[in-house]
Amino acid sequence: MGIFDFLKKDKKGEKVISERTEKPSPEQKIFAETALEVFSPTFDDFGFKKHRINIKKNSTNITFRKENQYIKISSSTYPTDYPYFYNIILGEGDSEDFFEYDWNSIALWILKFKTEPKTKASEYAFPFGESVKISLENANLELKKYGLTFLKGNLDLFRELRKEHNGQREPYKIHSPDENGHYKTTNDPVSVKQKKKYS
Repeated sequence: MGIFDFLKKDKKGEKVISERTEKPSPEQKIFAETALEVFSPTFDDFGFKKHRINIKKNSTNITFRKENQYIKISSSTYPTDYPYFYNIILGEGDSEDFFEYDWNSIALWILKFKTEPKTKASEYAFPFGESVKISLENANLELKKYGLTFLKGNLDLFRELRKEHNGQREPYKIHSPDENGHYKTTNDPVSVKQKKKYS
């Protein structure tokens, strides 16, 4: 836990890790508050508990856990990520280690596309103003529809799609100079290991 992390208790007395590293932007603050309002009843119904809340100037990450499963609501308004977006991420195992959750999770839209291949399925556009609650309520309905097996603890479809998705991904690349100052590109060994493990 970093120096800006602290444990707090939510309204039900459950311990939640909350991170404060920078002042959240108004749009991320509204997004996070609305996401908690909209999704918390669904997570409660299926036994997921608040685990970590991290709201920054240009991003939000809210994680709910149930034993070895987790669901992460993740958004970005970084200028480099334009058009801005958010995702509902379903995962298994460690929700904090980047290489673990990056390879051992899938976005809800992947489940949606697998269920209805002819439908438009992608990350959600980051909402502003009055559309925030409407967008998040729609995402919550889609979670209950397309992610129902995951919510109930059946990971068969999740694992099948995780394997399929990771099989199509390339490991991360490392660009580094050799002894002559020429750059060479190699595969990152950690992501090679994770690709093999989860493909």
